[in-house]
Amino acid sequence: MPGLEISQIADGDAENRLSCDVLVIGGGPAGLTVARGLEGSGLDVLVLESGQLEETPDADALNHVIVDSATWTEAQARRRTKYHAPQTKFWSHERQGYGVRCRTLGGSTVAWAGKSAAFGGIDYARRDWVPGSGWPIDHHDLGPHLDRAAASLNLGANCYDDHLWTLMKRRPPEPRPDPAVLGSFFWQFSRSTIRPMEVMHVGTEFVNAPARGCRIMTDATAIEILTNATGKMATGVRGASRSGKPFIAKAGTVVLAASAIENARILLNSRAHDRHGLANSHDTVGRFLMDHAGAVVAGFESQDIDRMAQLFGFFGLKTHGAVNMYMRGIAPSESVQQAEGLLNCAAYMPGERAPDNPWDALKRILKRRSESYLSDGMTVAKSPGLIVRGMGRLAIQNPRFPQGLSRFIVDQVIRFRPNMAVEEFMTGGVPHKLVRLPIEVICEQAPDPENRVTLSSHVDRFGVPYPEVRWKLGELERRTIMRFAELMCLEFEKAGLPVPVLEDWVRQNDFEKASIIDMGHTAGTTRMSDDPGNGVVDRNCKVHGIKGLYVAGASVFPTSGHANPTLMIVALAFRLADHLRHRSAT
Repeated sequence: MPGLEISQIADGDAENRLSCDVLVIGGGPAGLTVARGLEGSGLDVLVLESGQLEETPDADALNHVIVDSATWTEAQARRRTKYHAPQTKFWSHERQGYGVRCRTLGGSTVAWAGKSAAFGGIDYARRDWVPGSGWPIDHHDLGPHLDRAAASLNLGANCYDDHLWTLMKRRPPEPRPDPAVLGSFFWQFSRSTIRPMEVMHVGTEFVNAPARGCRIMTDATAIEILTNATGKMATGVRGASRSGKPFIAKAGTVVLAASAIENARILLNSRAHDRHGLANSHDTVGRFLMDHAGAVVAGFESQDIDRMAQLFGFFGLKTHGAVNMYMRGIAPSESVQQAEGLLNCAAYMPGERAPDNPWDALKRILKRRSESYLSDGMTVAKSPGLIVRGMGRLAIQNPRFPQGLSRFIVDQVIRFRPNMAVEEFMTGGVPHKLVRLPIEVICEQAPDPENRVTLSSHVDRFGVPYPEVRWKLGELERRTIMRFAELMCLEFEKAGLPVPVLEDWVRQNDFEKASIIDMGHTAGTTRMSDDPGNGVVDRNCKVHGIKGLYVAGASVFPTSGHANPTLMIVALAFRLADHLRHRSAT
């Protein structure tokens, strides 16, 4: 297979003019999947990536988001930093006061944990108790595309509820809550096909196995969509290189795949024919901004940690010669959601490491950064088993270790010791002691037109206004999170399971004290709708009223469900690619 052509805008005196059949703005999972889906179509595909092959400070500076100072409390700001900052090289709460964007090839997959799941039937449905709910497509429309998306992300079967026990050929662990009230919900983890102990980085995977007919231009920031004289047909993009060198890219089809914030920002900044932006005659671009609300609602006493970590831990499923791992959580049933008027949500139980974790102590000693070699030495000595296990895992990760053998070992560990495997996956090869098992809830957000992205009066180095974000949680999100926490306590007690200890803010019904944050799963700003007055794109992700302009990514979601969005993003991108392929052939 020929190598991938990756280039940059030339900084000479001549004006840069590019051309292609399909222009994709954004080299994240959405954009690269569209390019992958068009392989073999005969179309010349050009992907514009604002960043480079790795994260850089220059690119991250363009991610600045302006939010009202009242959006976050000090506690929420601290939790956002603790949650988001370790995943990226340059993210900061001060710069990205909302969301998590990564300008680099691979996009958000440089900052994720690989956690993946698909929507359930209720997520597509119109629900009377959720204003603005209902997709113009359903799970049947996405079925084959979801399977293709799972394969591309190196995932297993698209099964995320209690039916998974049947696929695993085992009975559900007992005791368990009444599944008519609280059922199991599972997440998968996307593993690299290159280094099986690492999370998949979509950019690296694409470079390693490029799509034929695709070129990539890095350091190429899109500024506005270009159209014909009537403003009814997209003709390309105006942009700039990192140094500010302007360029024009012409194309018969333009796919906007730059993230939910950036997709809206680019459309709003395309004001050649309308000062309100392109495709914004109904004032819908940027509205219905959504994210998943994340909060710790409870936890277990120390004597119950090991038991509950096993019951709601990790399980391996062998499929098609490979083994995939699934993390078990819990979610309210569809009937409970309907009866009680709740949003879709789920809970999972990540472990919290001990402050005297022996691996941290050993690393301090080896790096000669210990403040007390005696204390750290005693910590290591008390946990020799953890150290030996960790050294074995790190040896398997060594690039000199035979790749085929390491993949076989990893598959066997996932199959027979899935909890041990996921420790490796989530901690980078260092096992740890658990001292707390919190219960974290992830809740969908009801679409609200007042939550939105607009253009601020402050501009970036290219003169493009920074996005200004208004994001608030409503009463429905608050009630859902509170009630879900109560249901877990009631149903765990009925089942004979340890009853979690609720956080003070839940017990006191004081939502203002909750450190609820955005999960970096931004969605909804160019929502899909058959009605142009209620959305930006149609069921094929084509922008209403603009020929040749499409949008890919979570920005097209009418509702967000509670599932991490990448699998859905990739499925929709494959579906869009099939549509473009069919359109070009007719």
